Amino acid sequence: MSDRLPSHLERAQAYADSREILLHREDPFGYGMDGTIWRTSRQSVAKTFEREKTFRDEVECYKRLSAKGIETISGFAVPELIDMDAELLVVEMTIVQPPFLLDFGKVYLDAPPPYWNDAEIMGHWHAEGRENFGDRWKIVLSLIRILESHGIYYVDPKPGNIMFAD
Repeated sequence: MSDRLPSHLERAQAYADSREILLHREDPFGYGMDGTIWRTSRQSVAKTFEREKTFRDEVECYKRLSAKGIETISGFAVPELIDMDAELLVVEMTIVQPPFLLDFGKVYLDAPPPYWNDAEIMGHWHAEGRENFGDRWKIVLSLIRILESHGIYYVDPKPGNIMFAD
């Protein structure tokens, strides 16, 4: 792979072309620090990644959950990996409806992050979680603990990634 990747849209389009599916290019379905997401013609989304590590980590999470037959965690839908392209840093996954849990790009695998036992940092993390989720923060923490039991340390809980039905 070259030092500079083609644009997110160029990579998503190359992926779609290689799978003979249409990419809804007009309007990204979502975007963030890690990548951009477009809908496809087969009722899925194609997500391009900015960095190889976040791509690898997200793919590994979906593979682990799929290997264990996990489609939901405590009633929260988890997208299923349909296909991926390591050269283009693109994953294709199912579209899920709320309640859902998604975006595994910022996880730590098999060991917690180095700050996981730092009381001050974790105090800020919990305060932000309570601010974002209110009384539902306890539910979010239970989802995070379940992921940890699968070696997935989920460190980016926010309303865009964990959405409740209402």
